[in-house]
Amino acid sequence: MYTAFSNLNARFKELLASIPLPLKFRVPFDAPSNFQKLYNNVIVPNKHRIISFSTLGTRNTNAVFSTLTFDSSFNQLESLVLWERRSPNIISIIHSLTTLPRLCSLKIYINSNIINDYDPYVVIFSLPVLTYAKISIKTGQPSFYFWTNSDYQSSPLHCLIMDHPSASIQLNILLSYTPQLRHLHCRFLARSDEIIVEDMNIMLPNLTHFSIGQCDALFDEFEIFMKQIGSQLQVLCVATSKNAEYLNAERWEQLFLQYMPHLRIFEFKYEISFGASEFGTDDVRMVEFISTFWMERQWVCEFSIQIDDWEDKFITFSIQPYR
Repeated sequence: MYTAFSNLNARFKELLASIPLPLKFRVPFDAPSNFQKLYNNVIVPNKHRIISFSTLGTRNTNAVFSTLTFDSSFNQLESLVLWERRSPNIISIIHSLTTLPRLCSLKIYINSNIINDYDPYVVIFSLPVLTYAKISIKTGQPSFYFWTNSDYQSSPLHCLIMDHPSASIQLNILLSYTPQLRHLHCRFLARSDEIIVEDMNIMLPNLTHFSIGQCDALFDEFEIFMKQIGSQLQVLCVATSKNAEYLNAERWEQLFLQYMPHLRIFEFKYEISFGASEFGTDDVRMVEFISTFWMERQWVCEFSIQIDDWEDKFITFSIQPYR
């Protein structure tokens, strides 16, 4: 509409500016190198009407983030998606989010080479009405496992998706500032080098859903962490491998009975290489998950075997609710 009519004549331009509808704006995939023109002609005149803004999939992120700025004139903006490829200017964009009075949903997709040791949760936790946040950081072995910051503020977040590696000691600190949290997902829970404090006073009276994409923490560490956050959990999903202590059914039972009385759904996946030396021991321990405790809850054991001439062969042991 803007390309076709905005410069045709003054009446069309006035008509486009006067339409009272809220706008959702997505930066085009092939954003021009001169993004400034698009910003000045389309975005700036409509700041007060934009309720959703996304840069997801934009190819020329450097041009976008070197031009784009957010301030309090975006007073209707509720949903924001920031996706970058290589522009360090995204850090200043994250800092400017504190000026957005209605921002309640935020997704950030970022490269670890850009963010380095910068902790985005300082800004995220300061947003007054933010209820949903997804922080996705493309990295393998980051230097920010252990962000610990005294500048955090209490956050109104209901849902937090940490699509990056974390450690339980880091989560302990973060979660102490999210008392209203209901859903939590952690892509990778790393093993901590520090001793976890068992008596941390973490108040999460609304946390009902927790999932870990891949858990590398020792079971002792994981157990301490779950004792602190699991009192109201209804759904728990955990995937892990190469740590046979996670196959101790009795420890799981005691953990659930004493610290997770409301748990309804437990999804567990344990993967082991076909020729691993500990396979025989693990195979025996898996049988412990067919006791009365598990049957009464209709949590059913399943096995799957993957054999591929070109890839490693492995067995997946899983526990799923009966369907």
